[in-house]
Amino acid sequence: MKRAVVVVVAVAALAAGLDVLADLTQDRADRIPRGSRSEIVLDVRHRATGDAEVRTAQGLWGACQGTVWQQLTEPGVVELGDGRFLLTTAPAIGEHAWRRLQGCLEDATVDRVRAEVVSKRNLMP
Repeated sequence: MKRAVVVVVAVAALAAGLDVLADLTQDRADRIPRGSRSEIVLDVRHRATGDAEVRTAQGLWGACQGTVWQQLTEPGVVELGDGRFLLTTAPAIGEHAWRRLQGCLEDATVDRVRAEVVSKRNLMP
């Protein structure tokens, strides 16, 4: 009898733990207002030269843009100087999509390119 109770409690605890884990890792749709946009500042370095060029930042965006459905707005990737670049997307990037995009930008396996997200802000209408 005690053994059956222990097994039932263990199975219930395991099921509850799996449910919590599923909730934490589930990708959900973000609610994004029309007319919003996100501004992302990246620090990009090309390890071979230590330089960062617009083409390198554009290539990084190209490798990661499939993680979100938002598109870059004009003028695209803007060089801010010192290896920093501004990317503006429309509409804004929500919390769940941002996790995917940030992970891709910082962990991308583009040869000899290192990127770090300096900042991200959502601008709402």
